Amino acid sequence: MARKFWVALHRYLGLAILVFLLVLSLTGSLLVFGPEIDAWLNPHLLRVAPSASPLGAQALTRRIEQSDPRLRVSLMPLGGLAGASFEVRVEPRIDAASGKPHALGFDRLYVDPGTGQILGGRQWGAWKSDRAHLIPFVDVLHRRLHLPGKWGMWVTGAVAIGWLLSSLLGAWLTLPRPGAWRQGFWRKWKPAWGIKRGASAARTTFDLHRSAGLWSLPFAVVLALSGVYFSLADEVFKPVVGWFSTVHQHPVRALPAVADPQRQPAFGIDEAVQRARAQLAAATQHYPPWYANHLGKQGVYRIAFKEPGMLERALSLRYEQIYIDDQTGALRARYGYHDATRGERFVIWQYPLHTGRVLGWWGRGAMLLAGLATCVLAATGLMVWRQRARSRAQAVRV
Repeated sequence: MARKFWVALHRYLGLAILVFLLVLSLTGSLLVFGPEIDAWLNPHLLRVAPSASPLGAQALTRRIEQSDPRLRVSLMPLGGLAGASFEVRVEPRIDAASGKPHALGFDRLYVDPGTGQILGGRQWGAWKSDRAHLIPFVDVLHRRLHLPGKWGMWVTGAVAIGWLLSSLLGAWLTLPRPGAWRQGFWRKWKPAWGIKRGASAARTTFDLHRSAGLWSLPFAVVLALSGVYFSLADEVFKPVVGWFSTVHQHPVRALPAVADPQRQPAFGIDEAVQRARAQLAAATQHYPPWYANHLGKQGVYRIAFKEPGMLERALSLRYEQIYIDDQTGALRARYGYHDATRGERFVIWQYPLHTGRVLGWWGRGAMLLAGLATCVLAATGLMVWRQRARSRAQAVRV
């Protein structure tokens, strides 16, 4: 009876998350190579002629904000791949007449770092019938299913937890019963990893579901755990990690708000980068600048630095964020790998693990296959349930 309960729990957990899991696995598989697909679809936005002397961050910021007084630059890249444009995040200023933010219709601008030319813009996640918005739409669909408010994060987080439990439970159910272990554990378990030849369609479907679940289990655990982090970091993931190691609140949430979030910084991005670099530990002084983010609500610049080749080479994932006051330049906070606790380093590992970038191109390829395997699991799980439901219905009629 106990085994029947666990089988039923595995079955109905899977059915409850099936549609969501299909959507998340399909979109996740596409996003593994999303940047390359996006660049192929939109070379007019994302490709530029390489420049030997790109403009400075402050000069680019000035040009962008002068081109449209309704906006302010909120995040400026400080470097990138040769031949790639800069994706600059912008946000609306407050309209003095209405007291409300201007309606821009976009939150990203694409700029040639060598000339300062604005190549175009787009609203991340908006549904528009053009190539420019395809990957951003898929990205938001994957992250929060385009649901309003926090509902999307709660739903995707619940799906990740359900997927983790269902995967572990499904693998446990494939183990031979303890009474059969005397006959040889591996001999009894080995058939669960393969597909029986010459079997009926129903048996083949079941074998495919079971073996795909076993072979993809390590990837499912990694993807589900990191999925919980992305959706329920503060609610679930970090508190659980905090049982084993200290995890401090992220500076973006920990820093207090200032009285006037619309105040202008006393100095520009270029100076902010210099002041932030002076705060780096000696072991990270060689890190190139990554991006500059002005957080008006907290009155700080966030200047990020990354190790050379970060997220491009295997096991390259270290970065540092320095938060300095936008009026005085004083250090307000820091966050990064160098001074992080073990728990915080585990948190930092989640994005490279989820995307496969922790192992470079090999890891990304593995995550693509894992996403497709998850689609197979969902489809075959539904087929197994329908076949057995049909069999039970026929037995009742007889």
